[in-house]
Amino acid sequence: MIRPVSPRFLLSCAAVAAALGCTACSGGAPAPSPASAAASSPVDAPPDAATIGDTVKAAMKKSAAVHVKGKDGTTKIDVQLNKDSASGSIEQDGSEIPVVRVGDKVWIKFTRGMAKLAGRPAGARSPLDGKWVSMDSPMAKGLGEGVKLFVDRDFLVGAMAEDLDQPGYSASEPADVAGVPALKYRNGSRTMFLEAAGAHRLLRYESPEQGAMEFSGWDEPVPAKAPPAAEIYSGPGS
Repeated sequence: MIRPVSPRFLLSCAAVAAALGCTACSGGAPAPSPASAAASSPVDAPPDAATIGDTVKAAMKKSAAVHVKGKDGTTKIDVQLNKDSASGSIEQDGSEIPVVRVGDKVWIKFTRGMAKLAGRPAGARSPLDGKWVSMDSPMAKGLGEGVKLFVDRDFLVGAMAEDLDQPGYSASEPADVAGVPALKYRNGSRTMFLEAAGAHRLLRYESPEQGAMEFSGWDEPVPAKAPPAAEIYSGPGS
């Protein structure tokens, strides 16, 4: 997973689960496929390895949307990032935590997975069960900003772009990512795959130490909607 993002988000998710669990005790659609390119389509000249970071960063920051999916150890991330909204989930140790952002408002859903991460006994009931919890609520104080960053397109894309903007990449090699002609660049144990044509946007990033992330649906927004009012938690601490 991308270096600047992983520690902050994984710790935030665990902390949010624990905090909501304590409060409770006291009271998708698959990722879009990358735009396909016909095998006969002309391939642009590969970006120079010495400036590949700038090329990737420029393309990412111009994007209107992207779907990010990947795994870091026991944690999975699957999120659709648009400029004005986002939706998706974090899955940790087999426990899924849905997340939605609309504008600057963010909610997470208290699922069985959240209860498990919070250490709640199996079968124990809570008024939070099945409810969306606002990250602006008092019970999420100190934790909301971390979750908001997870579904902030500008922050996440910016963090990824900065991480990839490092010297030392080797010359490109031809590759294929889910049927899309790609260019592979290596930098030590890290490897990134870019579109072979067009803006050379990122398709995949992998590292033995950090995991792998896949990127698809560039500039293909899938707007998210706020949870229905009846499904948003409104009890103590909300």
